[in-house]
Amino acid sequence: MARNFRQKVIAYGVALAGVAFMTALYKAFITGVNATTVALSLLLVVLAIASRYGLGPSIAASIAGMLCFNFFFLPPVGALTIQDPQNWVALFAFLVTAVTASQLSSAARSRASEAERRREEVMKLYHLSRAIIATPDSETAVSSIARQVVEVFDLDYCGVLAPDEMGQWHRLAVSAELLFRPDDAMIERAFKSGIVLISNSPQDANEGLRDVAYGPLKMGARPIGVLVLRAQSLEENTVEAIAGLTALALERARFLKEVSRTEALKQSERLKSALLDAVTHDVRTPLTSIKASVTTLLNEPAVHGEGSLDDEGRREMLEVIDEEADRLNRFLEGLLEMARIEAGEMHLNPRLSSIDEIVLTALERAESLTRGHIVKTSLEADLPLVRVDARAVTEVIFTLLDNASKYSPAGSTIMVSAGLAGDDTLRVTVEDEGPGVARDLRERIFDKFFRVMRDGESGAPRTPPGMGMGLAIARAIVEAHGGRIWIEDTSLNRGARFAFTLRIEETKTV
Repeated sequence: MARNFRQKVIAYGVALAGVAFMTALYKAFITGVNATTVALSLLLVVLAIASRYGLGPSIAASIAGMLCFNFFFLPPVGALTIQDPQNWVALFAFLVTAVTASQLSSAARSRASEAERRREEVMKLYHLSRAIIATPDSETAVSSIARQVVEVFDLDYCGVLAPDEMGQWHRLAVSAELLFRPDDAMIERAFKSGIVLISNSPQDANEGLRDVAYGPLKMGARPIGVLVLRAQSLEENTVEAIAGLTALALERARFLKEVSRTEALKQSERLKSALLDAVTHDVRTPLTSIKASVTTLLNEPAVHGEGSLDDEGRREMLEVIDEEADRLNRFLEGLLEMARIEAGEMHLNPRLSSIDEIVLTALERAESLTRGHIVKTSLEADLPLVRVDARAVTEVIFTLLDNASKYSPAGSTIMVSAGLAGDDTLRVTVEDEGPGVARDLRERIFDKFFRVMRDGESGAPRTPPGMGMGLAIARAIVEAHGGRIWIEDTSLNRGARFAFTLRIEETKTV
């Protein structure tokens, strides 16, 4: 209030000073001018004041200019009386022209100011809507609404309130630099009436009153809450626009939450279904084989004649039991390893190791899996040592060999290569002659349970057994060492080549 008063005093002072300056200029320095020139000059002053300060100061300048024009330039000079009746017409014409010009100029200035204010308001609403749309998740959307409104519109306070099932009001979001408690009665009135209510609330002795607006938040015709704003000056249209965007933000947050929940439930069901299918197959099949073999061995002493087993038959049964037990063991190890990775408890023990020894260890371990294939190696000579967890990297190569043996035909070639891929990078590849991997699946194939879910969704022919955890575990191990793993085309454009890198220098420990 005090600031507005000072601005008005300055405006009127400038108006009177401008008239006084023009009068003094023609009276003391530029002599011999006619009355028309003086009148036009004073009229220019009035127009300048109207365009800068508005109607009030320009009217004051018009009256002051009329009096100075009469007193100093119309005969008899030095008196407010007019000797020639024609000068009355000139004086009246000057006053009417000055006042009319002041009104027109002030009106144009007001319209321009209003247009500029509307433009700024539209830009603020645009920035607010963009901030709301750019909010990535439901929790952030709700918590940031009030802060975004305060920042964009430069308000003292913004609160978003909604009723609960018991009819009690609780704050969804609040942003303020001052302690302020909205009026509960005004909140109820705005919510029930569906219209914007604006009241005045004292802030302190220095800054006087502040407007407090209560705008209903509506989705269609249904009210869902109330927006409370506090600022020096608030307009109903602006409050309605902000309330509309806020209601949209709340609805978007609710929608994002529902979508997230639905997607989580869908993903959970898919994972449970995939896990159940995998467990059913990868546990029941080995157990069935083991049970059949053990039953045959147990009943064999009671069987005589042609049906009795010889030494070779007993050995085959024992080999089946051994292989299926190993399969069950790998299945359980995979489950445990994936659980440790998910829990962030995978611990590596990096030491300087030879990649040649790691590859040979993996080949020996996978010998029973690759016996129906031709396995070749191509290891560059004098490869530097790498600081890795040898057991974990061996597991990666074993997984890739297992994958290659499953998906490539019997008698085909599996190639294991290792060499330098840069000054500080070692590259290991496992290449097969199987059907390969489609380009759009090369990233997803490293997701856990991907193989099982893909089979179930597409209805594709049955693929080799497995839970689809091996490649996910391999990626986690490689990335924990600071490398990366990917699939690329082979030189013969058939099969798949799995490649991963390891840093020769110090690697990351998890």
